[in-house]
Amino acid sequence: MNARLSLASTRSPGGNASDEDPNNRLASLLIELARCVDPEVAASHPSRLDADPQLEAMRGMLIERERVALAQLQQKFDDPQQFADAVGSILPAAFRVAAARDDRLGQVMAPTVERATQASIRKNPLTMVDILYPVMGPAIRKAIAETLDGTLQSLNHALKYGLSWRGLTWRVEAWRNGSTFAEVVLRHTAVYRVEHVFLVHRKTGLLLAHVARDDATSRDPQLVSAMLSAIQDFVRDSFVETADGAAGGGRSIDSLRLGDLLLWCEEGPSAFLAAVIHGNPPPSLRARLGQALTAVHEEFRGTLEDFEGDTAPFEAASERLLAPCLVAQEAKHQRKYSLWLWLIPLALLAALGWYVAQRVIDRRHVDSYVAALQDQPGIVVTGTERRDGRWVVSGLRDPLAVPPEALVAQSKLDPARVSGRWEPYLALHPAIVLRRLQATLSPPATVSLTQDASGIRASGSAPQQWMDKARAYLLTMPAGAPKVDLSALQDVQDPDYVRLRDAIQSVLIHFDFSVPRPAADQDAKLDAVAADMRELVQLARRQGFPVKVSIVGHADATGKDTSNLALSVGRAEVVRSMLRARGVDAAVLAVRGAGPLEPLRPGASEDELSMNRRVSFGVTTGE
Repeated sequence: MNARLSLASTRSPGGNASDEDPNNRLASLLIELARCVDPEVAASHPSRLDADPQLEAMRGMLIERERVALAQLQQKFDDPQQFADAVGSILPAAFRVAAARDDRLGQVMAPTVERATQASIRKNPLTMVDILYPVMGPAIRKAIAETLDGTLQSLNHALKYGLSWRGLTWRVEAWRNGSTFAEVVLRHTAVYRVEHVFLVHRKTGLLLAHVARDDATSRDPQLVSAMLSAIQDFVRDSFVETADGAAGGGRSIDSLRLGDLLLWCEEGPSAFLAAVIHGNPPPSLRARLGQALTAVHEEFRGTLEDFEGDTAPFEAASERLLAPCLVAQEAKHQRKYSLWLWLIPLALLAALGWYVAQRVIDRRHVDSYVAALQDQPGIVVTGTERRDGRWVVSGLRDPLAVPPEALVAQSKLDPARVSGRWEPYLALHPAIVLRRLQATLSPPATVSLTQDASGIRASGSAPQQWMDKARAYLLTMPAGAPKVDLSALQDVQDPDYVRLRDAIQSVLIHFDFSVPRPAADQDAKLDAVAADMRELVQLARRQGFPVKVSIVGHADATGKDTSNLALSVGRAEVVRSMLRARGVDAAVLAVRGAGPLEPLRPGASEDELSMNRRVSFGVTTGE
């Protein structure tokens, strides 16, 4: 074989396959197969695939199965999920074999398991609690419950009966029997009877078993168990926090008082026990309930964990496990109450009823007072509170609104027990605006101010000066105020005032061209108008209305407008000085320059220009 391989290897690899001998072709194929199988042959003989592609096809046909298997194995190594599935399928068997042959596997895994357990407990301590509950639960519950409940009940009963005649007799009995006073009190007063016992599945809230006394009041056990589960879930989700601060947790209600009924709950990992009790049970009853619940968990642990709605196993064992919890204890003596002991609570109840009735009546009176205030225009109530035995009503009040004190008596309230805190403001209510107009303008008897749907309307007759005063005041009213209509007022003029006003306003003082002083022939006009002004001022003061005289200077259109405006102001100032020199009160004189803007006769002729070089007068009343 080696000789033939050597012979075949000496031939030229570049020869045509058709030119070779069949034996040589067969030798070449065998050499290529040998290269695929033996690495030594592959190292010593070069590949002939380039020379003959049929060799590659033959190799693929011969090793196709192995190549597919290697590809599948490589895919499992490359895909983490497939690799994990492959390892996981053999890992349990590998652990079992390794643990049986060698103890080192447990030693290696112990630290990892310890750390995982610690992390699980820190994350959810309730898991470990549920695991240890059957062992530690009864001992811890019995020690803590009996100690705390016994101490509290002993203290409660000692305080309750320590200073009574019956308490003295019970102290003697305790001294004679060698027991404590609290034990004697508890023996005489602990009257109780367990009416119902419910075993409820914790996760689903379904009733597993129920026992009751023969004479107990019957209710739907399924409905009761559903309500108990709902209450437990509500309290657990709303008021109890877990170790990491989240709502929920494993704790729940363990005691609930409903009138003369007492509900005690004992909760376990998979179920909880609820007992309906009449009276005041001793702490030992809770220990009995805990023992019964522990027995249920020990006997039905697997059934409780895999519970899917079948309650038959629990109902069969209910009489055996739950019936011993239906215990009762009757008191040896019945308490007898004297009449005066009944009178005390009745008197307290009557006093409480009288107090509540007085508060209700007082509140109704206050509400009536507040409603009366809110009906008044100009008053806005923002708050009512009771402080130091007094009612304090606060809000906004217009100074012209009705005084709040005037409404207290109408509401049957004691004025000494009601006070107000009012901030001033200006109301825009039509009634308040009407009062403000009457107080500010003081209309004469001939003027009537009335309120209608559109606002305030003035009717009648009034002097011009009052009408001017009213119009000036209306301009100062804020936006949004009711509309005040003065169109129906008739103007009643004083004859002397009209004569003097018309005489003053008809006077024109003329000037020469570009001269600020009046012409030489204007002195008589100045004397006459000054006399009329003095008389007008005296008339206005007698009748009590202000008067104002405007002195308006004018210029012709010759020259620049700015120069003409300054000249017109100068002419008005000169005339005012001359009137003051003639005894006219300077306070009633006002100056205005119109320049060429208000010509008496428009035009460019000398006559028209001379008529515009003047000073005119205007008379007004009001502020």
